Amino acid sequence: MIEVASFLPLAVGIVVLVAAGFAVYLTFKTNKPTPPGGGNYLHALEHWIEGELPEACTLLQRVVHDDPDAVDPFLQLGNLLRIQGDPERAAVLHRGLTVRSNLTMAQKLSIGLALAEDLNALTQWEGARDVLDSLPRTAMARSRYWKARFHQWHGIGDFPEAARTLRNAARQGQEKDRSWFNAAYASYQLDRALDYALANNGGEAKSLLKDVRNLPGTQSRSALVRAIMAAVANDAGAAVSIASDSLLDSPEELDVFLPLLQEVLLQSGQFARSLPILERACQTENAPPSLWIDLAMLYEKLGHRDKALRLLENKAGRKQFTPDAAAPYLKMLVDDVPDSDFAKVWKMLSMPSGPSGWGCRKCGRRDERIRWFCPSCLGFHTYGAGCAIGEVT
Repeated sequence: MIEVASFLPLAVGIVVLVAAGFAVYLTFKTNKPTPPGGGNYLHALEHWIEGELPEACTLLQRVVHDDPDAVDPFLQLGNLLRIQGDPERAAVLHRGLTVRSNLTMAQKLSIGLALAEDLNALTQWEGARDVLDSLPRTAMARSRYWKARFHQWHGIGDFPEAARTLRNAARQGQEKDRSWFNAAYASYQLDRALDYALANNGGEAKSLLKDVRNLPGTQSRSALVRAIMAAVANDAGAAVSIASDSLLDSPEELDVFLPLLQEVLLQSGQFARSLPILERACQTENAPPSLWIDLAMLYEKLGHRDKALRLLENKAGRKQFTPDAAAPYLKMLVDDVPDSDFAKVWKMLSMPSGPSGWGCRKCGRRDERIRWFCPSCLGFHTYGAGCAIGEVT
């Protein structure tokens, strides 16, 4: 049996430990930090995540009104205003935050990047440049820094420096985003190369193609640029050679190039040289319907209607084979028999037709040529043939 005298020191120690533990619990319970604005701030972020931006903005405005010393709610309200198309008010809020004295380094970086994004949205490129130049080197660890810097250089019109920014981001930025920056760099340079190719500036185009020759996923697009360079220079032989050697396994790129190739061949009296290219391309499973129709029309022009009809019979039942897709060939048939009842009805119809040219699915910008970078919204890989906003090709 344990004696009472020997048990007393142990009992006292246990009581002291329990009391100390309870005191710590009460301290943490009563002093536990609460988010600025309490539930309203959290609810605002929830609305934002759900895409309910007006509701999120209303709640954030309430939070900053009730707690004017808060930092994060002001920062996020500014970001939300910029997203909603009001970068001017966003810049006012973010500039106001920069003069506060109680900011952490992380907050200073976030506020500086947000202000640079505001100024970019306001096309105040030099102001954005000054803000980005003032940030510490640790900002380079954030992908937002590189994207804002790219936007600023592209906005100023220094395209080589914008390209270098994307390349440096792929080397120095966050590991998780490096593959994205690599792909963006390739698309940016290829888009510039295509501009030069269409302007018959082969030297600049070739220089840009060298920049991306070792990057994955660029082979077919580089071949398209080289083929266009040859076509614009009226080098029919080189254009056909590149199309035959490098574009047959890339029907989408061939579809982009084919009208220009046929124009060059027509001018040189070698129109039929596109026939084997089209025949090979149409054998691939992912060949677009426009290539089928182009081949059928070429057969028709060469007097081989039987081949054209057999080709289209083989495509019967495919969902892409619509009246809209077949309309160019049907028009040729109508013109061949202008007095038929079918031709008369055809001329009464308003055939369905999507938007012409190429469009950015993100902002709706339209161009006559394919692009791999949208100069309006700075989107990459957002273009599609005849696309309207929100469409997916």
